[in-house]
Amino acid sequence: MSKDEQRILKELNSRMKEFRAALKDEKKKQDLQDNIPGSQILIRFEIFLPSQNPEEFVDGLYLYMNDEGQIANAEYYFRDMSDVEVINIPEEDLSVIKDLFGDAFTLEVE
Repeated sequence: MSKDEQRILKELNSRMKEFRAALKDEKKKQDLQDNIPGSQILIRFEIFLPSQNPEEFVDGLYLYMNDEGQIANAEYYFRDMSDVEVINIPEEDLSVIKDLFGDAFTLEVE
């Protein structure tokens, strides 16, 4: 495990400890919720791509849309019988994904 991964895991464990404590104490829960600096809506659409051999593998895209209904990010996944790999779509390819799928989904937030 890299130092970055160790640092992230340590922070996650600290946050989980804080969350568990908030579940047990209403004041801690309220303090936590009152001190959240903000939030953002991000909707994920999963696109199942056609596969020649779906018994062997499936692949697809995760499209993340912001509250304005625009694709903000995308990931490609490949799932075979033993594992799943997910990779971020590189910035230079994201425009292709946006152009191809940008009008395929609509999002209304009130």
